[in-house]
Amino acid sequence: MMRHAAFFIILFCATALGVDISTHVKSGDIWKESMQKTMQGARIKRPDAEHVLTPELTIGSITTGEVVIAHKDLTPISMQAMLYNKGDDGTIDEERYNSIISDTRTAIDELTGVKAKYSGNNKRNSAVKLKTWEWKWEAGVIRLEANSTGKKKKFQPEFIRLNLAADAKTLSSGGASDSVRRSELRDNIVTEDDGTVWLKGIPMVDQGQKGYCMPATLARIFAFYGMDKVDQHSLADLCDSSGSDGTTPKGMEEAMKNVCKSFRSKFIVLEDCATTAKSVTDLYNKQAKRDDKQLITPMSSVFECADADVLRKVRAGKANQVNKWLKDIKKHVDTGTPVIWLVMVGIYQEEIPLPQQRGGHARLIIGYNLKKQTIIYTDSWGEAHARKTMPAANAISMTMGRYVIRLR
Repeated sequence: MMRHAAFFIILFCATALGVDISTHVKSGDIWKESMQKTMQGARIKRPDAEHVLTPELTIGSITTGEVVIAHKDLTPISMQAMLYNKGDDGTIDEERYNSIISDTRTAIDELTGVKAKYSGNNKRNSAVKLKTWEWKWEAGVIRLEANSTGKKKKFQPEFIRLNLAADAKTLSSGGASDSVRRSELRDNIVTEDDGTVWLKGIPMVDQGQKGYCMPATLARIFAFYGMDKVDQHSLADLCDSSGSDGTTPKGMEEAMKNVCKSFRSKFIVLEDCATTAKSVTDLYNKQAKRDDKQLITPMSSVFECADADVLRKVRAGKANQVNKWLKDIKKHVDTGTPVIWLVMVGIYQEEIPLPQQRGGHARLIIGYNLKKQTIIYTDSWGEAHARKTMPAANAISMTMGRYVIRLR
């Protein structure tokens, strides 16, 4: 069974009091000493922390954005540092994009004392095409990766990032072992005394403030399957996600059918958004007439405008509706497979306040309790949202779509 290293996501704010780790990277001490020692002054985002402001993390003259650190007992194993990504930073022109790459290459040349080995635009060990530059010296390895499409007026930048580790093998694995076999997924099933069944070990991928809920959710599944190279930024590119507007269900569905072919898995649609919206609209309006509530017009979204009580009556007002839906969730969880869950949040109150008002969102269903008629679910907003519970009737009512990625 695979075992992942623990991960921290460190978010940084602009400040003059930066934490420069270049000396520790150059010497290799960063892979031998605790984060508290090598990153003095950086307040690490703990699992119980919602918002943490930290000094900038720098590597010499290189200033980073989002940083993901794989660690064992708080000693780093590998690190990924974003220098630019479309979701957080918006769109930049080709000149600025190339300037970041050029300045970064010069800085790493000076830091390591070696010249980079360049690999052309290819998909080697990646879900998307990457231009890569790699520096190896006696104390470590650094890989610069850049992803964009088109040229001149059609130029579309996606991300520029650094990956760092003590050696090439660790850099490629990211601190995780090989991908799992389908039969091994059952090892993650936990059954509690009260009848709750849920999946442990699903890594957290924090989308931050950008609209990457779908790429982050998909990345969590691939990481759970030991396929860490399919990260949220690569998936955002493949799904044509926007940092402000998110991902369309159609864009996600088309992208995942192709991605899964390359990563030993199959994308299965359990409940697609278009069909669901049409059927729910018809049923909703019939019930709304009986309850003397406003009808939903074809120009509006049933999930954005619906009355919560009417929606629950239509979709989960009968015991057999709830039982059938929970039985389907059970079928997948009992094989160790999480369910991708597209919802309209903000319709019903949830046990932990959400960072957004009513709107479309992607999350994972990771468990159930048939006796209590509840589900266990998780959001990509950090560890505070890693495991939550909701009545199944509410869950059914707010569902726009459901999917699974099944290992072959």
